[in-house]
Order: sequence, then C-alpha cells, then structure tokens
Amino acid sequence: MTLPGRRILYLSAPVEPPWTRSDKNLVRGVAANLRRYRGCVLTHQGVTLAEPNIETESAWGPRGAAETPLGKRLGLFGQLIGQRETALVHLFWPADFVVANVVRTAGRMRGLPVIHTLVRAPRTTVGIKRALAGSPVVCLTQETQHRLIAEGVQNTLWVPPGIALVAPIPEGDKAGIRRKYRIPLDEPVVMYAGDYRHSNAARTFAAAMPRILRQTDCHFVLACRIRNDADREEEARIKAAVTADGIAHHVTFLNEVSSLRELFAISAVQVFPADSHHEKMDLPMVLLEGMAEGLATVVAQKPPLTELVQAGVVLGVPPMEPVSLAVAVGELLLRDERRLQLGEAGRRHVQTRHDIKLIAAQYEELYDEVLAIGKRPRSGAWGIG
Repeated sequence: MTLPGRRILYLSAPVEPPWTRSDKNLVRGVAANLRRYRGCVLTHQGVTLAEPNIETESAWGPRGAAETPLGKRLGLFGQLIGQRETALVHLFWPADFVVANVVRTAGRMRGLPVIHTLVRAPRTTVGIKRALAGSPVVCLTQETQHRLIAEGVQNTLWVPPGIALVAPIPEGDKAGIRRKYRIPLDEPVVMYAGDYRHSNAARTFAAAMPRILRQTDCHFVLACRIRNDADREEEARIKAAVTADGIAHHVTFLNEVSSLRELFAISAVQVFPADSHHEKMDLPMVLLEGMAEGLATVVAQKPPLTELVQAGVVLGVPPMEPVSLAVAVGELLLRDERRLQLGEAGRRHVQTRHDIKLIAAQYEELYDEVLAIGKRPRSGAWGIG
C-alpha cells in the first residue's frame, strides 16, 4: 500500500528493535507521527515494523556484528541517489565527515534538499562545518546550537527530541512489578537508567548510595544494558564496591529490560549524574521518559542538561561529586511535597516541550519551508522551542 503525502527519506542507524537507542527511537517517533508527509526509514533485511504508516527500505542489508562499518555508510550514497519518489532527505546522524560528504554530494547530484539533525552533542566544534550534511542543521538543545553558531555554521535550528506520551501505569499494578524484579515492596526506589561507561554516572551513583542510606532507607536500581566485556567488567566493579560497603541487599542490578516504564512507575527518584554526553543524545530519551512518568530527577549540572536545571524541572548537582548527589537525593526522599512538586514540574515540561506529536508537527512545518511550500527556512528556535 502506498501511503499519502510527499516522501521523506530518513537516513539513520537501522530503525528496528530492540528500541534501546535514543537516535533510532527519535526517527521512529517522528516518522510514525507525520500527518501530511510519509516517512521512509532504513532497516536491515527482513525487518518488519509494527507501525503501518512508516515505509521501510532494507538499505543496511543483512544483520552484521558492526552497526555502522565504513562500507555500509558509503552504501547510504547508493540508497540516496537511487530514489525516485523522495522529496527530501532527513539525516539523523552525529557530526561525521564521511557520512556528511556522501549525503551532501548525493543530494546535490539528485537535486534533493537535505536536513541534518545532530543526534549527539559534538565532542568538538572545530572544523565541524565539513561534518554537517544539510541545511538547515537541527540541534536538539540550545547548547549545541550556540556552539555551532559560534563556529560560524549558518542556518541552524533548535528542535527538541520527543517521546510518546502514554497513560500512567495503574497504581494497582505496582506491587506486581516490584515482585517481578524482586524489589522490596516497602522501600522508595532510586533509579539510574544509563550506561556503565562513556561517563562516570554509574560510579558516582554507587559512591553516593551509602551516604543516602545514612539519611533514609531506600532501594537502588541500576538498569544498564551490557553491550560488551568492558560493560560487564564495570558492572562487576560496582557490585564489588557495594558489597564492600555492606549495602548489596539495597541494590538491584538489571541489564536490558522489556519495559523501563515499569521501573519508572515504581521509582521515587531518578538520577542521571553523567559528566559527559558526547557518546549520547544531548537530552537522553530515557531521562525524558522518566520525567514524563512524574519522577523527581537529579542530574549532573553540566551542559546541555543545565537547560533542564535552569527550567526548574530537575535538580542539578556538580558532576562526579557523590556527596552532593547524596544530599540532593536524600532531601527528595525525606521531603515528599518537594519530591512530588519536582516530579510534576518535569512531567509538565515533557508534555509541553517533548511530546513527539508536537515535534513531528514542527518537522512538517520545516519540510514545508525547505520544499518552498512556505517561506524560506529561518534560523533560531523552531516553534515550540
């Protein structure tokens, strides 16, 4: 069946299960919520998506051990120039010299406009113009946009990432969720969902745990996906540390889970004390998902997460300071009213700024302008920003 509307080709990492990466979740969400355009995403061979309103192209070929080897990146060139129905190409990718040059050249050869959404905060912006494929360049945070403008990048926009907003899990289901994960029924839960590596977040959280327990009883959950031996070794170090501290019975280690929403539903506080965001989306989707569930949130006060701190919807603490993290978490656990107020502020913030339906609508307005249906694209915050 051919879907209505002009075709947008999304170039990104394979958009397919498991849904554990922020970048492909964002592409999937935008494509699934288009109303006036039809989105086509790239997958591996043999993958079928549940969303009936998204077209797929198996440009990534058979599944392999590596996700983005050079040969597959260059294969995007052939995928792009072979299109016959595409009206516009939308690249969701980090700043990357190889991919940018391939996509930029192919777009010029076919006369196709290209938009580039930066799905990660760049480690450095020196010489970044050559690593950007399209115009405009969409940034997920104002921090990244300001960095590009300072480097002289023209025509930048700010469009925040979006998530699907769903009804909360019923209160009556929460005891069953605790039993499922063997989490005590009567202790507030403090949760970290993130990486073991790429930042010191998990180590900072582990170091804060005994200090939090000196203030109040609680239970800690680490939901961290194990992707390689280095992750497994880091988990083992943290397990050894909490055992040495005599608090192992207060900690549950979970790896990849079928539903993070279940864990959010039973948690009182989520922490995200990451001191680096260069390997992750500027605003991690998992952080927004927890806020959408009304979780009081504590983050490391380091850009770009400072944008959430300045908005008054999360608490910020200095990075790599477990004592400061423990004080903030302890205060929230001991002050119910403050915790609930902060959680509600986060929920409202996500509902008004990060609803994927609103984000998809903003991108459709951008497509209108780039395709000359409306006026020329403008720089600055886009719509809801």
